[in-house]
Order: sequence, then C-alpha cells, then structure tokens
Amino acid sequence: MEGSVSPAGNFASATGLSDPYELLNESVARFDPQGRILGWNRAAQRLYGASRAAALGQAFAVLLEDRSEDWDLRLDASDNWVGDVVRRTVDGPALVQLRWAAVRDGDGTLREIIETSRAAPELERLRREVRGATYRYENLFQALAVSFFETDFRKVGDALKRVRDSGVTDLRAYLLEDPARVRALMDLEDVVDVNAAAVKLFGATEVADLTGMRSSRLWPDESIPDYVGALIAVMEKKPHYVCETRLRALDGALIDTLFTVAWSPESAKRGVMIVGIVDVRDQKNAFAELKRSEEKFRRLFDAMSIGLLEYDFSKADPLIARYRDDGVVDLESLLLGDPVRMQEIVDAMRVGAINQRAMEIFGLAPEDIKPQGVGWLWPPHTWPIVAHAVNGRLHRRTIAPQDHRFRRPDGREIDVNITLWADPERRPDRPVLCGVIDISERLEAQQRLEVLRTEFAHASRIATLGELVASVAHEINQPLSAIITNAGTAIRTLDRDEPKLPLLRSLADRSLGAARRAADIVARIRSVVAPIAPEREPLSLHSMVSEALPFVRYELKQGQVHLELRLDSNLPRASGDRVQLQQVVVNLVLNAIQALQDIPAAERRIEIVTAREGDFVTLTVDDTGPGFAPDDADRLFDSFYTTKPSGMGIGLAVCRSIAESHGGTIRARALDRGARFVLAIPHLESSEPDAHHL
Repeated sequence: MEGSVSPAGNFASATGLSDPYELLNESVARFDPQGRILGWNRAAQRLYGASRAAALGQAFAVLLEDRSEDWDLRLDASDNWVGDVVRRTVDGPALVQLRWAAVRDGDGTLREIIETSRAAPELERLRREVRGATYRYENLFQALAVSFFETDFRKVGDALKRVRDSGVTDLRAYLLEDPARVRALMDLEDVVDVNAAAVKLFGATEVADLTGMRSSRLWPDESIPDYVGALIAVMEKKPHYVCETRLRALDGALIDTLFTVAWSPESAKRGVMIVGIVDVRDQKNAFAELKRSEEKFRRLFDAMSIGLLEYDFSKADPLIARYRDDGVVDLESLLLGDPVRMQEIVDAMRVGAINQRAMEIFGLAPEDIKPQGVGWLWPPHTWPIVAHAVNGRLHRRTIAPQDHRFRRPDGREIDVNITLWADPERRPDRPVLCGVIDISERLEAQQRLEVLRTEFAHASRIATLGELVASVAHEINQPLSAIITNAGTAIRTLDRDEPKLPLLRSLADRSLGAARRAADIVARIRSVVAPIAPEREPLSLHSMVSEALPFVRYELKQGQVHLELRLDSNLPRASGDRVQLQQVVVNLVLNAIQALQDIPAAERRIEIVTAREGDFVTLTVDDTGPGFAPDDADRLFDSFYTTKPSGMGIGLAVCRSIAESHGGTIRARALDRGARFVLAIPHLESSEPDAHHL
C-alpha cells in the first residue's frame, strides 16, 4: 500500500535502533537458508567477539568455527530446534546453547533462520575444572620422583586385534613363542611424553631423547615376558598391570624397576596409556643385604656350640603389660603362687626358633617342637625358670647367667646355664634370645677337681708333717718325760713305809695333765693327717695362727729364729676351712725358717702381720732370708717348682690352690732383704671383730 510504513521502520523511527533484537540480552542472529548471516545484535557481538560489519554476509559455520555436521537438517522435522554446539567465542572454544526458529514463506519455503544463543555455564565450569586438572596432572607428572611415560598404544592395539581376529586364541603363548613378534609390537608404540624423572633415570639429556624413539630400546630380552603380560592386561581390559622387571637405560645399563601400566576407560578409547616406573635398585640391594645378613645369622645361629632359642613374646606381652599396669613389681612370686596365671603365660609364649645344639641339650626331636606355647619345653617343674625370665621381661632387663637343674623328656637330669638377652624396648617384633649351655660335665669335672685338690692338700700335709717330725717328737716327748718322771717319783713314794698320799695325788694329777697334753698333740696331728672333706666355718685369723704355730715351734727354736707377731685385734672373721688355712700358715712359716738356714743367727727374723684390706683380711709372712729373683714371683706357686735343693715344689702350689678355693689370693714379693708372702681371703661383713689376742 502506498504510503505505508514497515514494522521495522516504525521501530527504528520510534527507538532510533535499526533492529528490534537489540533490546534483548541474549545473542540473536539471522541466517539465510545457506547459513549466511543476515542479522547480528549487540549481545552476539559480545558473545562471539565479532562486530556487525564483520559478521553480516559471512557463513556462520566459518565465522564461528561451528563444525556441526548436517546443520541444515536441524529444521526438517520441526520449525524449532534446541541443542548445544562448540563454537569459537570471545573466550575461545566454548559450548553454546542454541535455539533455532524457522521463518517460511506462504508456500513453506524456508526464508531465514532466527537463532538465540548463550554460553553454556556448565561447560565453562567443566572447562575450568579440566584446565585445573590438566595443570595439576602436568605438575604431578613432572614433580613426582616416579618416572612417567605417556604412550600411544593405538597401533599396538590394532595389531593385536588383527592377530586375535586371525584365529589366535592363546595370545600370550603366541607372542612368547617368537620374541621378534613382541619387538615388532614395541616398534608400533609411540612415546608421547615423559617427565623429568624418566629423563634422569634412563640417562637422557632431554625429553626428546625418549619421545623420539621406540620403546623396544628400553626392553632387554629377559623382560619380554613382562611386556607381554602388560599387553595381555590391556587386551583383557584390566584397569592396571604391575610387575617387577628389568629395563635398559640409554647407555645399556640394566635397571631393576617396579613397572606399572594404568589407563582409564576414556584414555583406553583414545589409545593412551600412562606407564609409571620406580627405580627399586636401592631397595633390592637393601633386601639382598638383609637376606644375606639373615642367612649369616641363621648359619651362625645353627652352628653355635651353645644352645640358642628365640622366644616370641608378642602374645605374652599384653598379659605382662596388664600386670605392670596393675602395679605388680614381683611378678615372679605372683606367677609361682598361682598356677593358673603361670599356665596362661606359658601358653602365650612361643618358641620362634631353636638351633640343633639346643635340641641336643634338651633331648628333643623335630616332632617334639610345637607351634604355640612353651609347655612342651618347660613343664611345671621348670616354671621357676620361666617365671624368673618373665619377671625380667616385665622390668625390661637381661637375665644374668644362672645355673639350673633340668629334667629332659627322657628322664635324664642335666645342669644348664641359661642367659636371656631382652630387648629394652620390648618391641613385639623382636624376639628374646635365650642361650643355654650344658654344664653337667663341667660340674662333674669341678667335683672331681675338688676331690683331687683335697687329696693333693692332704698329701702336702703328710709331706709337711714329715718335715716336722722332729718338732712333733719334741712336742710329744715333753709330756711323756713328765709322765715318766712323775711315775718314778710315785713308785719311790709308795716304797716308803708311810707313803704321802697328798704327794701321790699331786704326781697323779701332773701325769694326767701331761697325758692330756700328749693327747692334744696327737689330736692335732690326726686332724692334719686325716683325709676329711673341707668344711667352711667362720674363723678368726688370730686363732688360726695360734693353732698353727705349735707345729713349727721346735723348728723356730732349733733354727734360732726370732718370731715377731703384729696382729690386728679388730679384724672381722672370715669363712674357711680351718685345717686348710692352718696348712697355709705352717707352709709359709716353714718355708721362711728353711730360707734362713744360711743367715747369721742374729739376723734370722720372721714377722707375721694380719690386717684388713677392703673386702679381704690378709696374713703377711716376712723373712730376712736371701729372697728370690723378682722374675720368679709367679713361678714360685707352680707345681713342682722349687728353689731349695731338697724341696718337692708342692707346698706353695697347695697354698695357692687353697687360697683360690676360698675366693682369695696368695702372692709373693721380693724385699730388699728377704721375701714376703701375702694370703688374702674375703671377710664376712656381718661378723664381729676378732677379739682373740696372742
């Protein structure tokens, strides 16, 4: 109609805008049936970053990089279509939500397409997450000490599918049958990327050294079965594959590794695999060294000449801890007083290991060893040993060596020395080591030795008595002479007409006293000669000296030797055998007398001194004889060594044997003039001071 005005013209004249779509906040574009842009509002310019002038007349698929296929078919079924497509936006590729509406002529011919679009917020969020995940992945890929390879597996996968489709059912056997087939597959695998750890591990200088090669170079022949295992895992669609294998560095060095292949369903579709490689050479070396140490310990454990057992306290420790928490201090007494508690501990302990020597000592066969409890080894009569050990465990201390009597399963009783070495930390993974020594033969030998020592000392006393025969004769002669004299006087008195009874009584009393003195002398001699077993008793050094000196009184007088005594009246008593210690005094004094034979009579002097030195009481015998060479000080106590022409060399040897059997010592020292011998024996701390005076 002439003079009429179009709606757009009215809109333009009323608003000053050329397009009514300019008022909308979302992108609006109009296309012709060929996809050329007819309209482009300001929101479209903001979304896609293209001005109206640049957009009009352009094909939207080219301008917006819309690669959607068959876009022209979207409106065939309906005049409206909704969907999401990826387009280039002002921020880069993005998912865009679209709405299309068709504008048709009266005959239904498509005249133009009106599109509204907006960026999909969910895609933006996903894109940000992908960017973040990619960033984190790249950082993790490079930062970890693990070596990572990203490989393209598509060609390998296609080749394996062809093999399988050819009728091969056992793919593993097929590949292992000919390593060349595996090598061919390796050459199809492309290394896409590696991290810095991989560059370092395989001796490369840069990433390109590894991405520009085939993986076959990294696999030695010995590791081909492991590579095949990874291939089979991929074909069987397992989520990952892990094995220990050996790979080859670029310089040819072999590397012990932990090899891991992982892939997600999505990456598997793209044929991408992530391979993780951990260098385990240090761990393998450490494990090998640990194994060597364990084998060395086991060989030593089994070869030791003493019995060794390892006790596992892992189940007993909670019980022991319960007693400790309850404030128990003397667990040993508690267990021995309650068989039920004791049995609970015995059942909780376990013998972790036992060597051959221990089995021989305890008389065990392999079938005797039980996996749990120790009752099979420690029956009730041995529970005091176990209770003592458990108490040591409670207090975290090593059990000092102790001797015990043990009855074996065959009924034989043996003497054993047992030591337990405990872990101060009481860690459950650390066993308690027990050492056992069979001391039965040693104790028997000690008993036989003690018998020989007693017999040797007895023989020495007999020999010494032979040297003192003159002194003994003199001692006995005195009371016998008195008896003879008194008897003669009594006879003459009786011959008188009127015998004096008081005189006869006096003579009889004196004869009786002399006879008693003779009997005492004989008793002393018999005590020396009799082969009696040693008996320990508290004794005084003073009384011991006083009882010994009468044996050498005649030799002192005949040798014109001056004897000087300096005895400490406050000495504590000592524990010892009186006869044996008297023998030491007699031997020392007799040796001193004999050493003075060639010295002028005026210079012959012997001094006996008693004193206290710490935990010992000492008896010192000094003489003014010729002495001995300093080098002979130790040899003087050797059996059959003597410096006297007629000596036998057993006196001082017996003295040393007696001293040592009393827990003491005897030593010799050369003086400027003469010699000194010192006997030292332990004193009794609780004994009263020796108040005996000579």
